Amino acid sequence: MKKLERLSPIIMGIFGIVLIVDVFLEQFFNIGIKQNSLTLIYCISFVLLTTQFKGMIKNKLVMIPLYIMIIQTGYSLITTYVL
Repeated sequence: MKKLERLSPIIMGIFGIVLIVDVFLEQFFNIGIKQNSLTLIYCISFVLLTTQFKGMIKNKLVMIPLYIMIIQTGYSLITTYVL
């Protein structure tokens, strides 16, 4: 169990960074396709892992990509529905 607790933030961090780069390239340069299913998987796994391992919320490798994704979602909603 300790091994999973140490390994899961690293996997979530790498997965979050890949999603951020993917969305950034799709939004600003129209390169690639936005992976909505991967984003949904990331969000569900984040919720499940943070309920099981409370220390993940304190890990910056996990939280910074989450905050950036929230900002990207807000930007996307503003450009889609407001502008």
